Amino acid sequence: MIKSILIPTDGSVNSSTALDFGLYLSEKFGAEINGLNVIDVRALDGPFFSDISGSLGFIPYQNYLPNFQRILEERADLILEAFNKMCAEKEVPAKTRRLTGIISNIIAEEAKKVDLVIMAQRGEHAQWSSGLLGSTTESVVRKAPRPVMVTPQKFRALHSVLSAYDGSYGANNALKFACEFVHATRGELTVLVAGHSEEKCRETAAEAEAFISPYSLKSSVAWVTGEAHEEILKYAESNRIDLIVMGAFGRSRVRELLLGGTTAYIMRKAQLPVLLLR
Repeated sequence: MIKSILIPTDGSVNSSTALDFGLYLSEKFGAEINGLNVIDVRALDGPFFSDISGSLGFIPYQNYLPNFQRILEERADLILEAFNKMCAEKEVPAKTRRLTGIISNIIAEEAKKVDLVIMAQRGEHAQWSSGLLGSTTESVVRKAPRPVMVTPQKFRALHSVLSAYDGSYGANNALKFACEFVHATRGELTVLVAGHSEEKCRETAAEAEAFISPYSLKSSVAWVTGEAHEEILKYAESNRIDLIVMGAFGRSRVRELLLGGTTAYIMRKAQLPVLLLR
């Protein structure tokens, strides 16, 4: 199911936690680990250095650019060296790469080569993100062709899985993934339907029950009325859920794109890992 995992790292504490989750899943699935550090090409842009050198009275930035690039490359190599060391301590072989470009674009492109991407909820480079949602991780979720797991600040083993289900295409993909994940890890699955209409919630919950039945899992289906983003997090917290699996976009992609919606809210607020599928 998961045979290769990509873990972008910027050397921050949070990205180290993302690696902890990657090593955990590597043990469960026998997956290979791929570490990636991306030097943000925008940090090497001429205007950036021109502004700094001019304001400080330095000689033109062109004289500093090669040295600054070398420093960034050396730092990236140290980060990847530490990444390899953590993998070696767990006796997990790892491959690492250092690339230069727009961070979210590079990660999304490299994601094509793996089964899963694991990223920290917050990283060192959030301030450089372009895009509507304002962070590298959220930008990757929108662009990556593979599932993306967004990790919190602290590691936790993934025994109890919640699949948020609304009947959409993305939610169907997420539910299928959750069933296979729980089957492989011998965990426990809860499918949660949240919405404003009690009748619709009941119908959607029945759909979910029919889908998961052939998997013979330790599972349950629940439904609640209210705002989906609030109810999902509330349920996860009160029921000691370890992982939320959900579609990256709900029924209204336009609303998700313009206003953030359920996906962005849960990514930003969750204190547990969230695995998102497009």
